[in-house]
Amino acid sequence: MLRERKRIKGVYCIVAALVLILAAVWFIPRIHAYNSSTSKDGVEVEFVVEQGTPLKTIAKNLKKEGLIKYDGMFVRKVKSMDYDNMLKYGTFELSTGMCMEDIIKALASGTSGNTFTLTIPEGYSVQQIAAKLESDGICTKGEFFDALDDDYDYDFIDEIPKVDYDYKLQGFLFPSTYEFFKGASAHDIIDKLLGEFEREYQKLGSNSKQNLYDTVIIASLVEREAQLDSERAKISGVIYNRLKNNMALQIDAAVIYILSDGMYNVDRVLYKDLESDSPYNTYNTVGLPVGPICNPGLSSLQAAVNPENHSYLYYHTDESKRDGSHIFTETYSDHLSSME
Repeated sequence: MLRERKRIKGVYCIVAALVLILAAVWFIPRIHAYNSSTSKDGVEVEFVVEQGTPLKTIAKNLKKEGLIKYDGMFVRKVKSMDYDNMLKYGTFELSTGMCMEDIIKALASGTSGNTFTLTIPEGYSVQQIAAKLESDGICTKGEFFDALDDDYDYDFIDEIPKVDYDYKLQGFLFPSTYEFFKGASAHDIIDKLLGEFEREYQKLGSNSKQNLYDTVIIASLVEREAQLDSERAKISGVIYNRLKNNMALQIDAAVIYILSDGMYNVDRVLYKDLESDSPYNTYNTVGLPVGPICNPGLSSLQAAVNPENHSYLYYHTDESKRDGSHIFTETYSDHLSSME
């Protein structure tokens, strides 16, 4: 019996030793690859990351191309370096001798000769975006306007009503800086901007007092009216107060949108301009204009979703400060007095 116990104990020891050896064989090279920060000579590989490719798929593709051995460790390395969601897309010249750290930095730097950067400023209208794309040689205005009528697979588009607006997607082309493959079509660009709007808008939650379309209209008015971030929520509050009191909004930016055909290159609004019968005219109609007057940024969308709670019904530019700030008042008489 004693001899049998010794034999069993010996078997256990052998198994345990084998497990430790196998664990070391599996674990040590992975740890070495993870911790290595030194690249060496290797074979050059042209590696392509398509737009929207998940991190895990990038890791698997790197392994398939022989650029890394352990895709799971690569994912962990990316996250430990705080590069999660920072890897770019494009075509990259990598080497089989590169360490994980250098591969990650190369992919995060976006040093690809096959892409271009496009910046859409906050408050740009569809018309201004079209002009910029043509000026930059990306596509013609006609191609961009035609692509606006294409089908795009985003649920929020179903919430856009069929009304007499200039462009259905006005207000939803999210302003930001983007990277595209050279040769990207107008459809590709619009699709990317719409996708970014969906992601950013979802982050705001559903606190808005209006439906999505009306919220975007309000955000577009705030975007063109406010020059200071600190006043966006306050101006949004004025808009909500006037809507609640069944008052015409009387927003000059909407009139300028009409006069300039969305190019915002008109400096003055005359009294005769306030008589326009355009559905965007906020002087001769009560309620919101028929559609957004530009594509608002995140700060204006936040202001439209969370307006400041106050009793102001009027505001005008504070000419004494010349910093774009406004004077806010509750009554028309105070409004007139503040302008003296």
